[in-house]
Amino acid sequence: MKRLNPTVRDMLAGALLYGIIVEIIGLIFVENRLSYSLGVLVGYICVAGMICHMYLVLEKALDMEPDSASKYSLRNNILRYVILALVLVLAAAIPQVSVISAVIMIYGMNISAFLQPQINKYITSKIFKERR
Repeated sequence: MKRLNPTVRDMLAGALLYGIIVEIIGLIFVENRLSYSLGVLVGYICVAGMICHMYLVLEKALDMEPDSASKYSLRNNILRYVILALVLVLAAAIPQVSVISAVIMIYGMNISAFLQPQINKYITSKIFKERR
C-alpha cells in the first residue's frame, strides 16, 4: 500500500470512510439491509476502479503531446462513464442490489477528492508515518 501514489491512497481512504458512514446511516433507516449493503459495495468498487483508472490515464497522458493527451484522456473518460453506466444497469437488473445506494456511494468519489488534503493530514499520514 505504501507504493501506491499518496493522493490515490488518500482518495481511496476517503471513499472508504464515506462508505462506512453511508453504510452506518443506511442500516439505521432502510428495511432491506442486504440490498443496501450490496449497493454500497458495488458503488465502492466502482469508485475505487474509477480513481485508479483516472490516475493511470493521467500518468500516461502527462508523457504525451498535448493534442494526443487530450484525445486520449477524452476517450478514456468516455470509456470510464460507459463502464459505470453498464455496471449500474447490471446492478438494476439484479434485485438483490440497491442501485440508489450504489449511486449514493459513487458520489463518494467527489467527496473523497474534496476531502483528500484533510484525509492525508489527519489519517493516512499518521497511518503510514509520512509527511508531504
